[in-house]
Amino acid sequence: MTTNGEHEALERVQRALATLRSPATAGTVMDRGLRGLCTYGGFSRAVLFRLAGSQLVGEAIHFSQRPEWAAELLLEARRTPIPLHYMVLETEMLRRRTAAIVQRPQEDPRAFAPLVAAFETRSYAAAPIAPDGGRVTAFVHADRYFQGEDVDEADRLLLAAFAEGFGLALHRAVLVDRLALQREELRRLLGAAADVAEAMGDLDAVVARADDDLHASLRSAGGTQLPVDERMASLLTPRELEVLELMAAGATNAGIAERLVVSDQTAKTHVSHVLRKLHATNRAEAVSRYHAIAQRSR
Repeated sequence: MTTNGEHEALERVQRALATLRSPATAGTVMDRGLRGLCTYGGFSRAVLFRLAGSQLVGEAIHFSQRPEWAAELLLEARRTPIPLHYMVLETEMLRRRTAAIVQRPQEDPRAFAPLVAAFETRSYAAAPIAPDGGRVTAFVHADRYFQGEDVDEADRLLLAAFAEGFGLALHRAVLVDRLALQREELRRLLGAAADVAEAMGDLDAVVARADDDLHASLRSAGGTQLPVDERMASLLTPRELEVLELMAAGATNAGIAERLVVSDQTAKTHVSHVLRKLHATNRAEAVSRYHAIAQRSR
């Protein structure tokens, strides 16, 4: 049966977690969560440590008073991470995945002395964060420093309940951040594709000028009427011979299509067949090869 105290603690946890309902970045969720924990959970200081390898590194912090001291201590928690070896209390919490309270950490050899001294900690509660029951990714620490009070069992239970919901909110926020990064990367790729398309447009213009030069040289070298002999007639169909004549006259695929009253794709297909049958790699080579065949057949 739920006691009045437990019911009140549950309500406080729900109020703290309610601040995390709206979608936000991971950084915003961290700040909102720690602020909500202090505002509704009864704590005056809260710190989030992320698990980095075998260390706990300070990631976010909230003090109900003296924000300048909070900023200073966050930097200290980043410069001096907590090592997770067998002598440190948080290592046992990590292994058991349970919240704990630490009374008189100044006298406890298992407490991490550098941060205990820097934070002037008298007692604190700590809970691991493991989203969806997966691996532990962070820890949240909280105390009642500015009230001048020690934490108790009720604080441990409250922090444990908060850590569970906080972990889910953080996990969701990380996914939102990743999605935003993927969208940004997609926009970058689309922008790059647009640049390539624009460059291809410029290339098309260059190729078109090159075709004009090629067609001019073909007109000056070959003429427009090609002699038809039995060997050439055996290689090309009557339609392909027409296409070859137009190619020699300098017509583009579009010009060939217009002249023969066919689609651009059909004209392109005819040109491809002509090049393949004459074993030519381009139009000039096709016309030159035809002349060579015609010359040998004379």
